[in-house]
Amino acid sequence: MAGKAASPSDAALARLRSVCAGFPGAEEKLSYGAPAFHVRGRLFAMFVDNHAGGIALWCKVPLAEQRARVADAPDRFFVPPYMGAKGWVGVHLDRPSTDWIDLAILLERGWSDIVPPSVVRAGVQPQRPPPVRPTTDAARAKVALDRVTSVCLALPRAVVEREGRHATFSVGKKAFAYFLDNHHGDAIIGVCVRAPKVEAQRLARKEPKRFYLPAYIGGRGWVGVRIDAARVDWRDVADRIAESYRGVAPKRI
Repeated sequence: MAGKAASPSDAALARLRSVCAGFPGAEEKLSYGAPAFHVRGRLFAMFVDNHAGGIALWCKVPLAEQRARVADAPDRFFVPPYMGAKGWVGVHLDRPSTDWIDLAILLERGWSDIVPPSVVRAGVQPQRPPPVRPTTDAARAKVALDRVTSVCLALPRAVVEREGRHATFSVGKKAFAYFLDNHHGDAIIGVCVRAPKVEAQRLARKEPKRFYLPAYIGGRGWVGVRIDAARVDWRDVADRIAESYRGVAPKRI
């Protein structure tokens, strides 16, 4: 029986690993659930497939080169979030225009900028097995997103904005719910709603199988509700979404 074909994400990551394996001292670890390549703890590349940029590489480059590449070929390069201000550049890996030879040169520059001379002299060492990336069930995530979208868009003036596998639901330009699928490699499919900070912490502590504190916003008045279980109390989910909506919706609505 033929083996299961690799997904575009897995195929791109395998090719990226083969390039980085040729750099002395390069190791792969998980950073917020994403494969990250470093030398002695210093990052030079990250593989990302859950942001608006799709399947992409974030690579360490001088700020001037980042600006030049993005200006010259915006279909191939972009300024990544978080790391862009430090000079990193994003490279699309799911486009026909992906140039893997140029990409290998870009990666080598990032690697050479941080690698100590002693590591270069030691040469390429045997690679450890790559870390296992956290994943979620794509079919279950789609069903959950469809249901959350149906609940949210039934509310007056609610709108949705998709970003990769995630979605933001807003009213009057204020977010009242986020759908998150494997956000920063947490292996969770969830919907985040507004909740007082103390209440969010209490729920996550008391019922960790149903509630969690999402990255970044968990400490700012949001709580995550897991919707990836075999059985989900959708009435409760809808009530929490509606309550979050009422907290930000303009009074005229």
